[in-house]
Amino acid sequence: MNNPRSRRNLRRPEVAARLRQLLGDRGEVADAATPQELARALERFRKAGISVLGVSGGDGTGHRVLTALVESWAGAPLPRLALLRGGSMNTVARANGVRGSPESVLASLLVRERTGIPHPTVERELLRVEADGAAPGYGFLFVSGCAATFLDAYYDSGHPSPWTAAWLLARAAASALVGGPFARRLARRDPIRVVADGEEWPGEAYLGVAAGTVPELGLGFRTFGRCAEQPGFFHAVGVTGSPAAVAAALPRLRLGKPWRRRLAFDAVVRDLELELPAPMRFTVDGDLYRAERAVRVRTGPPVQIVVDRPPPR
Repeated sequence: MNNPRSRRNLRRPEVAARLRQLLGDRGEVADAATPQELARALERFRKAGISVLGVSGGDGTGHRVLTALVESWAGAPLPRLALLRGGSMNTVARANGVRGSPESVLASLLVRERTGIPHPTVERELLRVEADGAAPGYGFLFVSGCAATFLDAYYDSGHPSPWTAAWLLARAAASALVGGPFARRLARRDPIRVVADGEEWPGEAYLGVAAGTVPELGLGFRTFGRCAEQPGFFHAVGVTGSPAAVAAALPRLRLGKPWRRRLAFDAVVRDLELELPAPMRFTVDGDLYRAERAVRVRTGPPVQIVVDRPPPR
């Protein structure tokens, strides 16, 4: 499944032709620039009984493909997912140990198919995210609060890339340490009521609430190190520390060290409910949304992700 509108594919429109050349008659590269084109392609793939679905696009493309895929497959086991890294950030692919260009990832997969070598896979649960009772979206990462504000600044830069994200992170950390204006923009606290698996978390004003079924949130930060502790669960985090305390903790968080109680509540759960006193921005795999009253995050169906080698747990 190729997203011709992803930023990386817009810069490199020749990639789709190379993927078609590599694939030959062993499959189909379907361009899907609209929800209607995506739905039609997935229906065709479902009837053909595909075993592997490749996605050429970034995290947002993967989220939209998975949302349509779960609806199209209607409870049947999902095909294995090959993330071809066709976007700007490719956080989910990186979090699962997938490296290389779209062409190299596909070529490796085809070599294994041709030689009969089994594909290494890692199983991840999907997150089912519902806002205000609307139709659910599916992905691997949910983030609200300061991270959504950070993404606004990232997209507003006009040059989304890992370098831009790293520069903004460094700017945010430096601003937090001196109480600068960028940190104040990120430091809005939302008095959200959080209920995790029926248990209400202590009342706090949160810098952000997040959940993940992959360990990495982005830029190498292993925010959700407990995501694989129990099958069918995800790692949820409610950040309560000050921006300066969070900034000071970034080096240890990047190493995957556990959250300290003075910084956050965290738990391994299956159901996370957020009751909102005011409208809130949030993201699913980097795509931005808005909720007016409530957001619910639950465990969705599992999916097998094709990898070069199983990533560390």
